[in-house]
Amino acid sequence: MLDNIQDHKIKTRLRVNLYLQLVTVLTFLLVVNYRYFSIRTLYRDQRLYLIVVFCFMLIYLFPKGYLFKQKISLLLKLFWLIDLLDVLLVSLLYHLGFFPVNFLLPLYLIVIFLSTREIKPGETYYVTLLSLAGLTINIILLWPNNFALTRELGYTPLSFVFLVLFALASILLIGFLAASYSSTDQQLTSRLQKMLIEKEAVLKESYLTQADLEEKYAFSYTLTLIQQFLLEEMDEENLLTNIADIIQGVLGSFTCAIFGINYENQIEILSFSGKDAPALLKVVNEKDSLVAQTIATQTIQDENSASPEELEYWKRQGIYSLVTVPLVTKTETIGVILAANQQKFSFNQEQKEQLMIIANQVSLALENTRLHQETKKMAWHDSLTGLYNRNYMNIFLFSIFQDNNNLQLGCIIFDLDFFKEVNDTYGHLTGDQVLAKTANILKKYSTHDRIACRHGGEEFIMLGLNHQPAELAAIAETIRQEIETTPFFATEDQPFHLTISCGVAGIPEHASTISDLLARADQALYQAKNSGRNLVVVYGQE
Repeated sequence: MLDNIQDHKIKTRLRVNLYLQLVTVLTFLLVVNYRYFSIRTLYRDQRLYLIVVFCFMLIYLFPKGYLFKQKISLLLKLFWLIDLLDVLLVSLLYHLGFFPVNFLLPLYLIVIFLSTREIKPGETYYVTLLSLAGLTINIILLWPNNFALTRELGYTPLSFVFLVLFALASILLIGFLAASYSSTDQQLTSRLQKMLIEKEAVLKESYLTQADLEEKYAFSYTLTLIQQFLLEEMDEENLLTNIADIIQGVLGSFTCAIFGINYENQIEILSFSGKDAPALLKVVNEKDSLVAQTIATQTIQDENSASPEELEYWKRQGIYSLVTVPLVTKTETIGVILAANQQKFSFNQEQKEQLMIIANQVSLALENTRLHQETKKMAWHDSLTGLYNRNYMNIFLFSIFQDNNNLQLGCIIFDLDFFKEVNDTYGHLTGDQVLAKTANILKKYSTHDRIACRHGGEEFIMLGLNHQPAELAAIAETIRQEIETTPFFATEDQPFHLTISCGVAGIPEHASTISDLLARADQALYQAKNSGRNLVVVYGQE
């Protein structure tokens, strides 16, 4: 901006210089040629000399005007030549000896001053000295003709001296004013430059402040979206997958992984976001890994805390910046967020703080999600056996019956034989152990479309979607045989055996409604009990 102002001032001065020179030429034409062309002087070739001077002025003026209009950069480079020609022109005027027109001398000195390239005091001294040199040469050349000029023009010697002193004083005054003006202009330029620098600093600070506010607003908005998502999402897998994607976007990281701690106290990957998923489990399960350090200290770690072996591993993956943040609840560390990037020193302190804020929100959401899952499990699962309870069974039956008009559903009802005697003989604690062990056997034969439930007491139900009665009867027989051969223990050295009876029925083979299905399977179970127990009976078969 300052350079533009400087260029504008230089162009303005050159324009004034050009116009003043044009005025000087016209003045010379009107005054000198009109008044003195017919006067005789001591110069024999006066007219020819005047014509030469006038032609020189014109020849000098037109190229200068052309350069100003078309090649101003070249004009600026040749400023010294312009000054020299200006002084030469003034010298030619003065050498004519027509002292009444010496008023042109100060005017042309202004022209000389304005032709300087830049506003610098040193250049005004140069121009002044150059003008003084030209004046001195002309005085020396004209001084021998002093008396001749006095007789010819009627001047007294005192007038001649006065005119010389006047010209000299004019040059010195112009030089002084030019130097003073240049010095003041230089001060103003320096002050303007300082003001511009201060203004640029303020604008830069304002820009940085605005950028910082925009970044904080963007993070605040992102955090609001995260909080809303965390409140709405109750599935842990979906929650962590989306959070990893969000963190990767917020930090601009290459990869982001969320780790958890399983029941065997081993670190496992819960979710991952990025282009390439490196084999992380081996490196993070090392006792001195960044993830392990984060879990142990519950503090943020970065690549500076990594071991040489881990750093080498990450470098092979093209990763040079790391940051790990703990996921901490009120009682324990439940996981770690890891973000990695390919550029060195990618994560600044503000980003680490942002990641810590997100981690706190994720920790709270995970705790709530797991509490929700635990509550749901308690509501839908039997606390003793871990099997689905009657409430879940009713929900399951209602949902599949509503969504499927051509329902194929099989049902097995299991009942432990003589279970009351186990409680009476070995106690209820042993009875609970028997129920839990039986439930574990049933779980082995459960799939996504075949679920096992505890119906109550020693009675269990297995429901098979898209299972025919014969298929379920075969499964029931396998379970019956396994229970029959499984030892149960009241004490370590006191094993005993139990048997189980099974009743099988199906829709549409034996019933058309859920209640009829359960009733038919119960009737088949009753038939198995009456037939000697330890049997599998399909409804309607002898």
